[in-house]
Parts: sequence; C-alpha cells; structure tokens
Amino acid sequence: MSRDTRCSRFSVMVDQLAPDESPAAFLVKQARTRQGLARLFGRLTHPEVETLVHDLDFWARREQMPPALFATCFIMAGRGFGKTWSGARWVIQKAREAKTIGALIGPTAADVRDTMIRGSSGILALSPPWFMPVYEPSKRRVTWPNGVYAICYSADKPDRLRGPNCGWAWGDEPASWKHEMAALDQLPMVLRIGTAANPPQLLLTGTPRPLKKLEELLFSDAETKALRPGVVLRTGSSLANRANLAPSAVATMKALMNTRWGQQEVLGKLLMDVPGAIFGSARWGRVEADAHEYARSLERRIVSVDPAPTSETGSDETGIIVQGVRNSPVVGTDGASLKRVSVLKDASLRGSPREWAAAAIREYLAFGCDALVAEVNSGGEMVETTIQTVASEMGVHVNVKPVRAREAKSKRAEPVSALAETGRIELVGTFPKLEGQLSKFSGINGRRDDRVDALLWGVHELVFADSFFCL
Repeated sequence: MSRDTRCSRFSVMVDQLAPDESPAAFLVKQARTRQGLARLFGRLTHPEVETLVHDLDFWARREQMPPALFATCFIMAGRGFGKTWSGARWVIQKAREAKTIGALIGPTAADVRDTMIRGSSGILALSPPWFMPVYEPSKRRVTWPNGVYAICYSADKPDRLRGPNCGWAWGDEPASWKHEMAALDQLPMVLRIGTAANPPQLLLTGTPRPLKKLEELLFSDAETKALRPGVVLRTGSSLANRANLAPSAVATMKALMNTRWGQQEVLGKLLMDVPGAIFGSARWGRVEADAHEYARSLERRIVSVDPAPTSETGSDETGIIVQGVRNSPVVGTDGASLKRVSVLKDASLRGSPREWAAAAIREYLAFGCDALVAEVNSGGEMVETTIQTVASEMGVHVNVKPVRAREAKSKRAEPVSALAETGRIELVGTFPKLEGQLSKFSGINGRRDDRVDALLWGVHELVFADSFFCL
C-alpha cells in the first residue's frame, strides 16, 4: 500500500457492501475466524498497517460515503450515525485532490472549531500524520501540506460568506443555522469553481428537522419527494453505528425509535407534517394516590423551576414542578429497565424571587428531594444566589443544579414527548393548569408555557442528563 495513492483500493469494494457495512466489517465477515484474519493481515509491514489504520475508506460504512459526482449531497441521519466523521472524511478527500479551496460552515464559530475541526470525529482526528493540516484560528483557515486550504465560516454571520471563490464546502447541522438558514442562500454564490462535468460540491451533514427551506433545497416536488437535479440524499439510522455508542444510548434509541421524535432523531426521517401540539400523541399515565406517600417509592425526587423574569400582574408565573423517577416494568432490548417519570405536584405561582424560591425549597424538603433544578437564562447567577440565600435564612441546605437553554424549547420538548408517547410519564393526581398547557404546547418561544418548561427541565435531569440525548 502506498501513502501517495490518491484513491484508496478499498473504494472499489463499495458496490459489494450493504449500506451499513464497511470494508473492514466485510473483510472480518469473510475471514470468519481469528486465524482467517491473521492470514489476511498478518503479512502486512508496519508502514502498511499504519496506512491501513488511516485509510478512511477502509473504515467507512457505505452509507457514509457520498458518491463521486453531485452538486449537493445531504447525509441526513440519526444522532450518533457518524455524520461528522463522514463530513471530515470527505473534506480530507477533497484536500488530497488538490484542485480548489473549500469552505467549512457550522452553526457557530465554536461548532466549526470544536466539532468539525478539533472534535473526536473531526478533521484533525481523522487526518493521517503524513497529511496533517495546520489549523490557524486567527486566520479562520485549515491548510494541508499540499497547499489546499479551507476557510471557516459561522452560519450565524451569513454576510461573511461574501467574496470567497470555492470549489467545495462542508456544512454541518444546517437545520440549526440561525437567521432562517440565510447562510444556505449565500452558498451558491460562494461555490463558483467547477465545470458541467465536475460541478462545485456542497456536502451537508445533520439530523433532519421539519423546515421548509430544507424541503425546498432537496425536492423539486415535495409531495412525491422527487429530488432536484444534482441532489443526492443519504439517510441512515443511529443504530447503524451502535458498535461505537454506549449501551445505555443504544437502549434509549431503541425504546424511542417508534415514536415520532425517534423517527426523526434516531431513524433520520424527514417528517414535514408537523402537528401543532408537540404532546398531541402523549399517553399520560394516571395514578390516584397521595403524592407524598407515592413519592417514597421513587428512586429520585427533584424540584424543577422555570423562574419568571418579573412578578407583575399579567406576567408568566414561575413554574415549580415536583417529579420523580423509578425503573419501569418495561425492559429495553439490552435487558435494562427503562425509566418512568412521575409528576407529583404543581406548585407554580406568581411571586417575587424570594417568594418562588421559598416555595420551591418547601417542596424540596416536603418531598425529600435530592436536587433543585433551576433555569438560569433570564436571571443568571442571581437565580442560584437567591435560592441559596433563602435556604440559608430557612436554615437548610439545598442542592441547586442550574441549567441553561441552548436550543429552542421545541427541541428540548421532543424527547420528553417521545417518553410520553410510550406511556412512561405518569401524573400522580390531576393538574388542570399544567395539563392545559401541555395540550396546547407547540414549542414557540414567547408563549406562556411556564409549567411545561419546568416539567421539561425536570425530565431531562431525571432521564436524559447522563445519556446520549442530553440537551
């Protein structure tokens, strides 16, 4: 094997592979035994082994490899599929071709740096030692030994995408790009180097979201899903990469894959028929019992708080929800019990910071909670300081866990909705105001969803905080 070979010998095996199979997996299957593997690879020299280790075509599943010719290719797949790995592999391949400069676009500059370039599946991690690029953050540039370079752009500053003349670009998670994906509108003017036979190329990698602009980008006919000329759509499931994911993450995926949210986030399906109410398909469990007595059977109990920015008449209330969790009788495919959430009390109120802090602390003590989860987007450090100050005045200790929203509330709600669809959230008693908000919740920022917001933070703490789907 030669390090200078531009096209990997394993790329010719692609047609023999199943979509979720790599040449490495194919050869292991053919070898059948350790002895067979030893015969297959035992005579390789150390330089040949090193070359093989860094041959990305050897490790890539077929579904992770874009075709040679396309104008736009979207690898739209579930979370954990290996989309970033696919994008980085393609970029390294384009750099080796040494024809034109490229562009790297992520949701933010930090995403480009920390995921696309420096991430565990990013460009630097996948590059072989003999073709290692130099990353210069101050110049927003990645440069390879052969002189090819890529310019880094942030989708939240779309006007920066003016001036460059590129032949290829990799855009990651376009559904998360701000300003209604305005950076996507700029890219056709950026990608100007190419011919009719070899057009400029745009590779997009990301999870699907029901956005009109994505639909318009991909399809000439939305109803029949007929792709536009030059467009290639690659889809895939998170479970195709199960060998590289934590068992707990795989169990969560399998448990949720048949829900609407799971079809999108696990199976990678683009679902454009979005219902107005996110919890419209929820199957809430109902328990008639004394909440305090019932709470004793739970493994954990917490209070979750969504503080209102003001206590003026007509403003939002501060959402205060007590909830707990225990293992469900339902068992995942790996034999592990799945978690079931119990909503114990809605103590929401309109009051000053001291008043809602005191109310939350009283519930924390009454239910024997182990954490008080509080959103700090509006109040910052003052939220935690207020709670700790009031707790000190009451002569008690409270374990405060501040949380900050970095995504739209609709995205935070989707995995919780998936749990509710599978019947794994139960209401201990009736909660007219909370249930009323849940029935109308659409995830649009600015709506009065104080109780639902508090509920979402609590479920994420109880179920998703240590798993793959933490948001």
